[in-house]
Amino acid sequence: MAARTKVDGRSERSRRTRERIVDAATRLFVEQGYVSTTVANVAEAAGVAVQTVYYTFGTKLNLLAGVLDASIAGDLEPIPVMERPWIQALAAERDAPSAVALLVHETLAIVARAAPVYEVIRRAAADPDVAALLADNRRSRRQGQREMVEILHQGGHLSPKVTVEFATDVVYALLNEEVFQLLVSDSGWPIQRYCDWATSTLVQQLHSRNPLLGANHSEGS
Repeated sequence: MAARTKVDGRSERSRRTRERIVDAATRLFVEQGYVSTTVANVAEAAGVAVQTVYYTFGTKLNLLAGVLDASIAGDLEPIPVMERPWIQALAAERDAPSAVALLVHETLAIVARAAPVYEVIRRAAADPDVAALLADNRRSRRQGQREMVEILHQGGHLSPKVTVEFATDVVYALLNEEVFQLLVSDSGWPIQRYCDWATSTLVQQLHSRNPLLGANHSEGS
């Protein structure tokens, strides 16, 4: 029992240390940019040794990836987005507009958290490794959104005219950091307006028998 308590204590200390490092790195990357922020800067802000940062993350790029992951998840728990409770709620929802509204609300909560970090990565993408991280993030986002659309499809929430591929394209185009920047940061929209607009648009495009959706969409083109 004493050995287990000791292990649990070390795990909790490691978790708190990781959290301090991620919090410090997030703030410094957003304020100063990725290139201008050193691992030593992060260590000092987190109150840990430089070696601790390297021991925890290995490289500065891995630290940036860890910051991005934390911004997407909203915490440091090792639980993928697709295993979060709201995904289960999405699968259980029987009303199509309510399912779409839930998907939009939760996705935009992720986008709002990740947008500042995404901008850090975009600005540093002249670095090939950072560019690869950005490309991987986009691929992962599209794959995750496709899985969410599959849930809508399995729940009977897509119009017969709408394929999963087309629905994924529309979700991917509407719910992302670039549109967040255009509407919220540049145009001054409250996030709730973005949420309401995206929900209305997606319900129309994916669920309603929209006359603008031609036969081509049902054929995956």
